[in-house]
Amino acid sequence: MNPLVPQVPGGREAPEIPKSSLQQTLTEEERLARWEVRAAQYRAHELALEAFGAPVRMHLMGLRTRGAMRGLLEMGVPFEDLAEHRSREARFLAAVGLDPLLSRVPLVYVLGPR
Repeated sequence: MNPLVPQVPGGREAPEIPKSSLQQTLTEEERLARWEVRAAQYRAHELALEAFGAPVRMHLMGLRTRGAMRGLLEMGVPFEDLAEHRSREARFLAAVGLDPLLSRVPLVYVLGPR
């Protein structure tokens, strides 16, 4: 009896699980779309550093290969006071709108204090 091979109650070996149910195979288009979102994530990090200063923590909470919104990007940014934060946030969002990559890959930005 091998402890690494799953068994069903009664000592019989578990039926083989089809490999297609273990991992989804992406098409080339879907694979490229996922990398496009990742590239946008890193570009947004650069712009956040310019607008807010260091450190900036980021977490991509969702990722879609197509649709109106391609991902949800949570960002922890330095916070001093609300007026300064809003000014920096407006600067960041203006830079996002002017950036060729970020204007093509729509993300939802959740900016919070770090």
